[in-house]
Amino acid sequence: MEFSLKQLDDTNHTFVIAEAGSNWKCGNFDEDVNQAKKLIEIASNAGADAIKFQTFRADTTYVSNAGSSDYLSNSGLTKNITDIFENMSMPYEMIPILVEHCKKSKIIFMSSPFSVQDAKQIDPYVLLHKVSSFEINHVRLLEFLESTKKPVLISTGASTFDEIDYAVNLFKKNQNEEICLLQCTSKYPAPLKSLNLSVISKIKERYNLPVGFSDHSINPIVGPLTAIGFGATIIEKHFTLDKNLPGPDHSFALNPKELKQMIQMIRDADQSKGNGKKIILDEEKDLFDYAKRSIQAIKDISKGEVLKEGININILRSGKQKKGVSPQLLNKINGKKALKHIKLGEGITDSMF
Repeated sequence: MEFSLKQLDDTNHTFVIAEAGSNWKCGNFDEDVNQAKKLIEIASNAGADAIKFQTFRADTTYVSNAGSSDYLSNSGLTKNITDIFENMSMPYEMIPILVEHCKKSKIIFMSSPFSVQDAKQIDPYVLLHKVSSFEINHVRLLEFLESTKKPVLISTGASTFDEIDYAVNLFKKNQNEEICLLQCTSKYPAPLKSLNLSVISKIKERYNLPVGFSDHSINPIVGPLTAIGFGATIIEKHFTLDKNLPGPDHSFALNPKELKQMIQMIRDADQSKGNGKKIILDEEKDLFDYAKRSIQAIKDISKGEVLKEGININILRSGKQKKGVSPQLLNKINGKKALKHIKLGEGITDSMF
């Protein structure tokens, strides 16, 4: 299956990534696979274009004595971060199983690698890559992903333009512009006031690349639709089977009903964008003909009679009468003689004066 950057920059169809994160983890290998498959089916049924997991190993992510995470402690995970990552790391042998299920479910499989080793494991199975916010400065990972020549989405949470410049330039210097940038706020959950969605237009202007939004807020609608309004063509959002399940990514994720609602709203928003041309739409034609003002006769006018505003012609809505010319031509018509008999209510056309 071919995948083009155009699919990530389609203003008529926002590319929606349902982020499963670590929400597949629930028990032993078979239980984890079954839960991951359920997530795949839910994402597909909701209308997502892709489902994304994460591929990492503790020893290539944190230093061995990194300690516990305050953020994860708030989620009830008080263990050392290394132990948590070891528990949450997806076995490499699970990847092809999930890929196959994605094919059956007609949804694109994605996974964020946290190291070159992880990226090499998932590369044979993915059409596009995703760089998580805290890997934007992982130079070796970026170099490997660039070498695959596949489209790469880069989240920009907790990043400055200098860091984004470096990542983008790393790709461009190798004549690779298959890059998309995602505005993101690295807080779980992210308050609505922290989303900073107006920066999307600035990112688009600065880099001339497709831009999306990786949303960590709880609200299923506000962030995605506002982001689309600022020009986002990609939306990524965490989802889960149940917000009350144990684990770091469940509480702020959307439940299946909310995911489906969000995607439906996004599809509706896509339809509302139109073609960008300011024209009289087919849907407006009836009311245009009936209610848009034009120059109409306000009494019967005899042939040869002088046309005068307020006396025998005026700017009115035509209703079901024949429509006249635009009021912009009033000064051109005023004082001219009628070339034919004109009935009350009839529109004044070019052939009448």
